[in-house]
Amino acid sequence: MLIEIFVAPEGCPSCGQAGRLVRNVASDYAGVEVRDIHVTDAVERVIEYGVFATPFLVIDGLVEFIGMPRESELRRRLEAR
Repeated sequence: MLIEIFVAPEGCPSCGQAGRLVRNVASDYAGVEVRDIHVTDAVERVIEYGVFATPFLVIDGLVEFIGMPRESELRRRLEAR
């Protein structure tokens, strides 16, 4: 499973917080890879997803969260896969 965290390149506080949370949660699940994607490096994908706020999380190609996810909801969605 691939989790992509789309972040602002300037290092917004919410982006860093989301990255820490996602990595912490992902470490509890085998086979989960986490990548940070700077929105300016993936403009076409950002437009394709239609999300213009950071952070946002894409899991296996689907937008799952816009903004900071709640840990319980992130775990629920990972376990559902």
